[in-house]
Amino acid sequence: MPGPVVNGVRQTGALPAEVAPSATADPHGEAFLPMTSEGAIRLLLLNSGEFVMARLRDTTDRYGDPAFQLIRPCSVRVQAVDDAGMATTWDLQPFLGGLTSHRNVVLFKTALASVLDPDPRLMQVYAEQTSQECPVDDSPVERLKKAFQEFTDSLQDPSDQTA
Repeated sequence: MPGPVVNGVRQTGALPAEVAPSATADPHGEAFLPMTSEGAIRLLLLNSGEFVMARLRDTTDRYGDPAFQLIRPCSVRVQAVDDAGMATTWDLQPFLGGLTSHRNVVLFKTALASVLDPDPRLMQVYAEQTSQECPVDDSPVERLKKAFQEFTDSLQDPSDQTA
């Protein structure tokens, strides 16, 4: 069980993040995390009201209770919104930046109010800033094409059936 628990947050920055052998280092010194890395990129609403974005891995705390390991967490703040009230730009800063040199932390699940799927544009900004590969969200037209193809594939031509 890596790292000490401090005020409900166990800090695990001293351990290197697991990366695939094909991962390459970026100019900022962090290894590139491929999409196949363990965990999923999520937007977290903490009980404090702060938003944090990170790659989440399920883990346990020192007592064996469920917890999340936050890989490359960033605090998220909305910088600008459009006329419809949708966020268009965000400010992402390293979570606990300036307070500790630890890059990854373990957070008790009781510290979370909600785990959310982020906006695809926010996920792209986060992935670029933290050197991670993220899934590309299909456009509505691409989703429609895939759905139509799946539908037509599910229909069998009656002449193809053998008795």
